[in-house]
Amino acid sequence: MIAFLVKLALTNVLFSLVIGAALVRLNKHRIGSTGELILYSLGLGPVLTALVLYYLLLFIPGQAHLFYIIGVLLVYGLIFIFSIKGFHILAVRMKEWMKSAAGKWKEFNSREKFKRAIYWGFLLVLLGSFLVVYVGGTLQTPIEHHDALIYGNLGKMYYQQKQVTYSKVMKPAKNGFYFQGSQKPSFSLLLTWEMMLNNEQTNQKPYFDMYFRSISGYFGLLIIGVYFYWLYKKNKYLALLGLPVLFSGYRFFAMMVNYHLDAYRIFFLLVSWIWLVYTLKQKDNFSLLLLGVFSGFAAFTHLIGLAVALFNGLALFIFYEGDLKVRIFKTAALALLIIVSGNIHYLLEVLFGSVSGYISYISY
Repeated sequence: MIAFLVKLALTNVLFSLVIGAALVRLNKHRIGSTGELILYSLGLGPVLTALVLYYLLLFIPGQAHLFYIIGVLLVYGLIFIFSIKGFHILAVRMKEWMKSAAGKWKEFNSREKFKRAIYWGFLLVLLGSFLVVYVGGTLQTPIEHHDALIYGNLGKMYYQQKQVTYSKVMKPAKNGFYFQGSQKPSFSLLLTWEMMLNNEQTNQKPYFDMYFRSISGYFGLLIIGVYFYWLYKKNKYLALLGLPVLFSGYRFFAMMVNYHLDAYRIFFLLVSWIWLVYTLKQKDNFSLLLLGVFSGFAAFTHLIGLAVALFNGLALFIFYEGDLKVRIFKTAALALLIIVSGNIHYLLEVLFGSVSGYISYISY
């Protein structure tokens, strides 16, 4: 459990906050709120880790696992250097927010203070209860169902062969099985990353993949966070009412408690649309950057995400206010960002065939 929490804190929290601070520094025109930006950034640590690992395995294959860990840490080290000023900005804004919140709290009468304490206390109890049940129950069960098993086996394959390979020819396997399919590498590489952080003995144990198991629940909570944030901007009770409405559909509940790809891919899809609106309204380069990043990561995660990325590019070209030259330039910039965000994968599929490789179940 401690190892799982360390991997979660490193990849999902620390890495994400480094990216978030870098984005705060880049956001010179303060598009959206700082809290909103940090909320979206909490999904970027895992997927950027997968992206860096993808490029390392693609272009520098066959190295020791420690080499890839160091490579990922170096990338985040460089981002951290850039984000130092962003952390300073975050600290200043946090101090201002706390001062403002303390001032408003003093102005509330006893009844209003009680109502707000009940409101936020209720939400914290809900979140805490879910985490206790999820960590103590769901995460203790082995991986099952199609998505988690297929993508999990791919993650093992990347770990074993230490490369991402593409092939149009099916090869025979003497042991285990030979995989060739259209699954995108992003989700699988999170298990590859986890196995690299483990030692060999841990990778032989039943709970070696707890971080990979937690991805659906983690991104499900992020989706709820995005949903709650936008409803809260309208009305705090509307945000509270929105929670049972969201969970009234069995599919979303199942996505939260089962091991699945859906929450992971839907988060990037959802946030990409938010930045599409920002880009069309604000017409700034920062919004365009994040539109490209989240659209690219949506495509890097699933084929449906590629359709969404294409839709976002088409919408930008049609609805962006400007002459034809400007719209072509903005759309080309968006396309480049999408390709860099892992979607060289689709070009390689066209040229060389699907992701393929051999998985052994005898030893790692």
